[in-house]
Amino acid sequence: MEKLEPIGTTHRSFLKYAAGVILILLGIYSQYLFNMRGLIYGTLVVYVLPSFIIYLLDGKRILSNSFKNLKTALRFGLGYFGIFSVAGLALAFFLLAVLFAFNPEIMDMITKPNPLLDITPDLAMAMVWFSFIVVGPFEEFLFRGFVFGGLADILKGKHWIYSALASSLIFSIIHLYYLFVFGIASIIQFSQITLFSLGMCGAYYKSGGNLIIPALIHGAYDATSFLIIALPENPFLGLELKISMIVAGFFVGVFYALGKR
Repeated sequence: MEKLEPIGTTHRSFLKYAAGVILILLGIYSQYLFNMRGLIYGTLVVYVLPSFIIYLLDGKRILSNSFKNLKTALRFGLGYFGIFSVAGLALAFFLLAVLFAFNPEIMDMITKPNPLLDITPDLAMAMVWFSFIVVGPFEEFLFRGFVFGGLADILKGKHWIYSALASSLIFSIIHLYYLFVFGIASIIQFSQITLFSLGMCGAYYKSGGNLIIPALIHGAYDATSFLIIALPENPFLGLELKISMIVAGFFVGVFYALGKR
């Protein structure tokens, strides 16, 4: 195995880090502020421009480790993804039960259609590929490489979970549109997004900065949701693949990532 490049041992400027995080958030929220239309314009403003700026700030070092320790990244990537996904599902059921106890109408809120998935099968199939080619790589570069990795370096000496939790909360904030669609029920989506991000942070940290595996897992996970719409003749395929990913990841996590083998 290649020598690990420890995350959280390098000094980084807090001001440069804060400026980078703000620019990332501005890029993402600009699509709502300016009501941009079209996949190309959205990709440029939400992903390409922020990633270019982050590359100028610290991108060379982030990318220098992105292909390293593939086996370690795969083990912890799948393992942490599975463990945190199962934890997210358990937390979702718990939160749903609590919310339902106080407000039975919560079921109407949580079953509202997701506007992001209200698309044609052809566009959904395009989004399957978009998830792999754009969403997974760019979001992992921005949020695991810069937001989490940078914070871990600033908080060097602290356990990685603190930086992971803080960066995962930032990651969940970019999905604020769930609040306007699902209301108080959006806490369920936010909890799952946060836990998913924690799993990817763990994979990134344990592998010494590998981005390829988290990007592939992230892209595949998002792609399964669009696959449900892209194949109306077989709508359960996407769901079956998503569940299979979680189950396989959970067992990898139990027997490998947690050292139970």
